[in-house]
Amino acid sequence: MNKDQTQFDAYPDEGPLGAADPELEALLRDAFDAPPVPRTLLKRLDQVVQQEWGVSPQLAGRSGDRWHRSLWKGVHRLRGFPMAAALAAVVLIAAIFYSGSNSYAWAKMLKAVAEQGVIELRGPDGIRWLSLSEGILGERSGESASLLDVRRRTILVKKPGNPSAARYSLEDSTSQQESDLFVRFLAGEGVGTGGDNVNVVSKAKVVSESWRRSGEDILLQVKLAGNSQKFDLNLYLDPKSHLPTRYEFTTEGEQKVAKSLDYPQTTVAELQERDFPASLPIVDAEGGDAEVLVAETMLEVDPTPDSGDANPRLAAVDATSPNLPIESEDLEAPLPFVDAPAKWRPVTVHSRETEETVQEIGSILAALWKEQGIQPVEPASDEELLRRVYIDLAGRTPSVHEVRAYLKDTSPDRYERLVERLLASPDHASHLAAVWRTFLIPEGVDLSAFGGIQAFDKWLAERFGSGDSYDAVVRDLLLAEGRLSKSGPLLFYSAVKLDPDQLASRTARVFLGMRLECAQCHDHPFEPWKQEDFWGFAAFFARISRPQAALETVSTVMRVRDIDRGEVKMPVFETVVEPKFLDNSTIPETRKESARRHQLAEWLTSAENPYFARATANRIWGHLFGKGIVDPIDDFGTQHQPKSPELLDLLAGHFISSGFDLRELFRVIVLSEPYQLSSGANETNEVRTDSFAQMNVKTLTAEQVYDCITVATMLDPMGPTNPYDFEVSRFGNTDRERFLQQFRTPAGRSTEYQGGIPQALTLMNGTLIGGATDLERSGLLKSLEAPFFTNEQRVEVLYFATLSRRPTESESEVLREYLPKGAKGDALREPLADLLWALLNSAEFTMNH
Repeated sequence: MNKDQTQFDAYPDEGPLGAADPELEALLRDAFDAPPVPRTLLKRLDQVVQQEWGVSPQLAGRSGDRWHRSLWKGVHRLRGFPMAAALAAVVLIAAIFYSGSNSYAWAKMLKAVAEQGVIELRGPDGIRWLSLSEGILGERSGESASLLDVRRRTILVKKPGNPSAARYSLEDSTSQQESDLFVRFLAGEGVGTGGDNVNVVSKAKVVSESWRRSGEDILLQVKLAGNSQKFDLNLYLDPKSHLPTRYEFTTEGEQKVAKSLDYPQTTVAELQERDFPASLPIVDAEGGDAEVLVAETMLEVDPTPDSGDANPRLAAVDATSPNLPIESEDLEAPLPFVDAPAKWRPVTVHSRETEETVQEIGSILAALWKEQGIQPVEPASDEELLRRVYIDLAGRTPSVHEVRAYLKDTSPDRYERLVERLLASPDHASHLAAVWRTFLIPEGVDLSAFGGIQAFDKWLAERFGSGDSYDAVVRDLLLAEGRLSKSGPLLFYSAVKLDPDQLASRTARVFLGMRLECAQCHDHPFEPWKQEDFWGFAAFFARISRPQAALETVSTVMRVRDIDRGEVKMPVFETVVEPKFLDNSTIPETRKESARRHQLAEWLTSAENPYFARATANRIWGHLFGKGIVDPIDDFGTQHQPKSPELLDLLAGHFISSGFDLRELFRVIVLSEPYQLSSGANETNEVRTDSFAQMNVKTLTAEQVYDCITVATMLDPMGPTNPYDFEVSRFGNTDRERFLQQFRTPAGRSTEYQGGIPQALTLMNGTLIGGATDLERSGLLKSLEAPFFTNEQRVEVLYFATLSRRPTESESEVLREYLPKGAKGDALREPLADLLWALLNSAEFTMNH
């Protein structure tokens, strides 16, 4: 044990915090190898702690390892005081600029329940159980049993004395969302035993949440609303597992008795076999027992449109096994998404001008909001929208001069002109390249021997910047040839080791929006894709030159080219599978002699392909809104229906009619009214964000965080002569690459914060912010010493640079007292450095509102 470790471990357990946490201390000790917090903040920490508790950790006068050890001494000395207050002192300035955001306790709880397996609720009349991960809700009372499978859209009902079980199919009125299913599970026992209460609560949506400690538990308080009624749900969570142990419902002002929840050590398969054994005959229902079904299952079922009776909208199914997916051939639907993807029709294309499509987007969603009784939020402020569109289209915040130029512009078309400038900028092309690379190249793949991921980004940026159509870019990627050492598009093949199965799964996800790999080893468990479908798709990549054996690595001397031999075989059976398109269309006679990759590329990028344009439109929408029209964005199929099929096909059709112009697709979306709505960051409503009546708050990617800090800390706050003559350096920047290695987040998760303590400390104490706020090195802080700046102007520059807005009146009032009048040199730069550090570390800076 070294000397520093002895210092850390030398303090006995004391105070309300109890025993020390050696793992946390070790983690933080390692993290303190980064540059320290600004010394001026340490002085204030000493002062605040001294004022509050009469003892100071004396941090400001120490340096290097002595400061690290002293900080820990101070921490242990303060164990007798409220630790939250001590930590609050460290971020005293940052707290001024705090922007509220969800704690995500509800989402964490749902995730924990899904991962747990089975949750059970016992009552005097029977047992109710739920598996969120499999979307199955079951109930048993004596010899009666019922089971709802929302993914297969079926209800099974077994009654006493009946030698068979009845099966019903559900239409699309029953939600598949985990949140809705969990509320339905609780409502069945917590509100009543059937009838109107259950139906109302089942349809209720989460509108707000908060949490606090309650004894040894976490009390999660959730407000639900539906059918003009409101409900309060209190869940008591285990603080370690996030699992609820009991809950209470409050409805119509009446407090209900708390119910306990259990987690049995059993599987869904065992529960299904207990209530519906494989030997039990399954009979399709004729509809006569519908009222009994509602009473016994306590599930949400809509009444038949033309009848006053409470009959459910149920359709008979033809299968004889409860585990088979339901076909929907007899259902009438204006759009193809009810059917299996193999039966989807091509997109219907209507030629529309940009303005027409922009207006139609707003009209479709306005009708959806009216139908669902949703009131959209107010439009975003000029400053909020400005920052959002810069981050979404250019991957960075606007510079100080860009903010000023936009806010001074009073022309009615200033936003439209800004969108055009951003879409034509090099920053848009390089940002889009980084976004697409995260989808195409698996995380963690080492491509340094092939030129690194920057070589791939450069190729994509050049293609996106040239204005080439998206279908042409995809074809060139799929048909890339040459030695792997040439980098560029060949990195797509290098990253997956030329494996036909990996190429097939990656291509299907990115360009068709489908997780076809789930059918690689067996038939897809939730979608009607067969194993033959996957391998038929993979067969298009079978005739590429590569060694026959499985490759652990690939070499730069290997060459990608089409050859006339090579097949894929079904696992286990070793059956050769011929190439087959996913929509079961046939290969044209004129193309049968072409190389297989050419056949695939032509089909995949065709306007007749039912998936390509829809998947691209959904991916762009998800990038801009933080959530796709189909969500997840890469899981098209019967299980995830579009929030608005009309909207999805409108965008896909416009994309095709534009000649697969990505810029045009971005243009019509960001010019639409829904995109320009506020995020209402302090009051996020899940119902509104799910329906795009409120903008989601999105986390910045690692690339965006770095580029935003770079822009915020530029040397000259007055800007160049041309306010828009600016672009960030994204290629050949080694400091940027080092930062990205520590800060990367998974693709497609823009509404979930994926970082942790190492990322937070990298941001707070890393060299990037350390240099930007250093009194001797920061060009921005030195430039603000110019005598023609007032303190109000200096503060405005820092706010424009970081948050792209002016300070609020309350913030200005606090900062007027904080910045000394007439100060010069370090006396001026020190509080400015503290302010800049706090702004860069605020929640508002690292989020896209």
